[in-house]
Amino acid sequence: MAFAAHRVHHRPMRNFAWIWFVGFAAWLVDGFISLHYRSMQHAQLAFLVAMVFLAAGFFYRRQQR
Repeated sequence: MAFAAHRVHHRPMRNFAWIWFVGFAAWLVDGFISLHYRSMQHAQLAFLVAMVFLAAGFFYRRQQR
Protein backbone atom coordinates (compact mmCIF):
# COMPACT_ATOMS: atom_id res chain seq x y z
CA MET A 1 0.00 0.00 0.00
CA ALA A 2 1.56 3.25 -1.11
CA PHE A 3 1.59 6.31 1.08
CA ALA A 4 -0.52 9.07 -0.42
CA ALA A 5 0.70 12.53 0.42
CA HIS A 6 -2.21 14.79 1.14
CA ARG A 7 -1.88 18.38 0.15
CA VAL A 8 -3.01 20.91 2.65
CA HIS A 9 -4.99 23.70 1.06
CA HIS A 10 -4.64 26.94 2.95
CA ARG A 11 -7.39 29.47 2.58
CA PRO A 12 -6.38 33.09 2.73
CA MET A 13 -6.83 34.59 6.19
CA ARG A 14 -9.97 36.58 6.50
CA ASN A 15 -10.33 39.60 8.68
CA PHE A 16 -11.30 38.03 11.99
CA ALA A 17 -9.57 40.55 14.24
CA TRP A 18 -12.97 42.06 15.03
CA ILE A 19 -13.84 39.10 17.25
CA TRP A 20 -11.09 40.13 19.68
CA PHE A 21 -12.55 43.61 19.87
CA VAL A 22 -16.02 42.18 20.53
CA GLY A 23 -14.50 40.17 23.38
CA PHE A 24 -12.86 43.35 24.66
CA ALA A 25 -16.21 45.15 24.67
CA ALA A 26 -17.96 42.24 26.39
CA TRP A 27 -15.38 42.10 29.19
CA LEU A 28 -15.47 45.87 29.54
CA VAL A 29 -19.25 45.79 29.99
CA ASP A 30 -18.85 42.97 32.50
CA GLY A 31 -16.35 45.09 34.42
CA PHE A 32 -18.69 48.05 34.59
CA ILE A 33 -21.56 45.84 35.72
CA SER A 34 -19.30 44.44 38.44
CA LEU A 35 -18.43 47.96 39.54
CA HIS A 36 -22.11 48.81 39.73
CA TYR A 37 -22.69 45.87 42.07
CA ARG A 38 -19.51 46.75 44.00
CA SER A 39 -17.69 43.53 43.22
CA MET A 40 -14.23 45.04 43.00
CA GLN A 41 -12.22 41.83 42.56
CA HIS A 42 -14.39 40.67 39.67
CA ALA A 43 -14.26 44.14 38.11
CA GLN A 44 -10.46 44.21 38.27
CA LEU A 45 -10.25 40.77 36.70
CA ALA A 46 -12.74 41.73 33.98
CA PHE A 47 -10.79 44.88 33.12
CA LEU A 48 -7.54 42.91 33.04
CA VAL A 49 -9.02 40.31 30.68
CA ALA A 50 -10.46 43.14 28.55
CA MET A 51 -6.98 44.62 28.16
CA VAL A 52 -5.64 41.21 27.09
CA PHE A 53 -8.39 40.97 24.46
CA LEU A 54 -7.61 44.51 23.24
CA ALA A 55 -3.90 43.73 22.94
CA ALA A 56 -4.67 40.47 21.12
CA GLY A 57 -6.95 42.32 18.71
CA PHE A 58 -4.25 44.83 17.83
CA PHE A 59 -1.65 42.06 17.51
CA TYR A 60 -3.89 39.91 15.30
CA ARG A 61 -4.84 42.87 13.13
CA ARG A 62 -1.17 43.70 12.60
CA GLN A 63 -0.43 40.08 11.63
CA GLN A 64 -2.99 40.21 8.83
CA ARG A 65 -1.37 43.18 7.09
